[in-house]
Amino acid sequence: MFKGFDKIDKVMSKGKVHIIGVCGTAMGGVAVILKELGFDVSGSDSMFFPPISTQLSRYGIKTFQFSPENVKDKDIVVVGNSVGRDNIEVLEAQAIGKKLYSYPDIINEFFGSKDFFVITGTHGKTTTTSLATYVLWRAGYNPSFLVGGIPINFGVSAKVGSGDIFVIEGDEYNTSFFDKRPKFFHFKPKRAVIGPVEVDHVDMYQSFEDYKKAFSDFAKMVDYRLSYFNSQVVQQITSDSNVKQKFSYHYENPADFYPTKIEILDGKYNFRINRYDIDFNLRTFGRHNILNAIAVFALTNDIIRPDEFGEYLRDFQGVKRRLEVLYSSQNFYVVDDFAHHPTEIESGIRSLREFFDTIIVAFEPRSYTSRTKVHQEGFKKAFELADAVFIGKIFREEKIPQEKRLDPSDIVSYLQSKGIYAVYSENVADKIIDYVANSKIKNKKISVVFMTSGDFYGEKDKFIANFRKFIEV
Repeated sequence: MFKGFDKIDKVMSKGKVHIIGVCGTAMGGVAVILKELGFDVSGSDSMFFPPISTQLSRYGIKTFQFSPENVKDKDIVVVGNSVGRDNIEVLEAQAIGKKLYSYPDIINEFFGSKDFFVITGTHGKTTTTSLATYVLWRAGYNPSFLVGGIPINFGVSAKVGSGDIFVIEGDEYNTSFFDKRPKFFHFKPKRAVIGPVEVDHVDMYQSFEDYKKAFSDFAKMVDYRLSYFNSQVVQQITSDSNVKQKFSYHYENPADFYPTKIEILDGKYNFRINRYDIDFNLRTFGRHNILNAIAVFALTNDIIRPDEFGEYLRDFQGVKRRLEVLYSSQNFYVVDDFAHHPTEIESGIRSLREFFDTIIVAFEPRSYTSRTKVHQEGFKKAFELADAVFIGKIFREEKIPQEKRLDPSDIVSYLQSKGIYAVYSENVADKIIDYVANSKIKNKKISVVFMTSGDFYGEKDKFIANFRKFIEV
């Protein structure tokens, strides 16, 4: 019997599971895992949109709008961290005596004795988790995994593997309304990555010191091997860790691992890692993905040979919604990106600038932090790197007090003062088409990148549909 499946008989003997908040990336993955373990799985949410809605449909997971009826005949009820204590299904489940589980509860219930490889940090978690999973899978370790996105090589955000390893994206956000600890505290990491750490999740952490302390406490939990970003902040976070092996990585020396001889050849990055006479190739946009690759290299180079790692890296296709090309026509590309933090936005724009002449950014303030003034000045600096910026409607702006709310008009005014075309509008798709139609950029290589942690209230699909008509005229 493989490690972690000591409760498999118990799993198969249970029947129906319902997931409240199933269209979140992590919860959609939990749904798949439970389906693979033999459960009859259903889920509910207020909105369903790709790519998770597509995944749920493909796996035959029944989905519903919130209703008290959904939980009544269920053996297990799992609650996503976006779900409040006043949700009608939560209230019904509690009224009829159902125990509520968080997704870490479920993972530990059935996979708790596996070797967890936990990927953390403010930025890069999803791609790094996806790559770690892919190289381990190619190397024959057959890991289970749960990613906060969909690795293109697998086409699904989670899977049950027969091996002893479970690779999981370690989110620092709270677990659920009934468990305010960070999710990554629930997993006992055999190996871990701590990537770059910056201010985020201001609705959960009172200060940056509190935020850093969560990562510091996590670092102390790592048992065998820790790969960490060699910044002053992360050095401080990892300084008290007693992990057996600890390796730093960065864009440059000083670090145990860093890239050298970076080039763009045939539309791909080509680079080397210090100390190794091997060419590594990466097909995904973004120099930050070189850093993610080196983080995984530092995590696994004792169990995967460097030449084999290079072979697997060449075939890694990236993650859906991480600088993913949705549509292209001649010299025009539409790109989808999950970026919602100024550092991620800046990194995305710089990445695309290496391949395109003109960068048009459409941004939806969607995550809690991006809807506040915390990064008001940071957004100005990041968007200043673009040629044109279209800021869409603030998601549920009424939930943020006006004095704390992001001020898009201020950002637009600043960008316009710098000579950058900028608009704040609910009709982003139409505004971009007007801009392209009336500007002198048609003969240049252009990227329109939609940056949001949500669905941009349908504007991405609307833009692609209308743009197809525009170029056919």
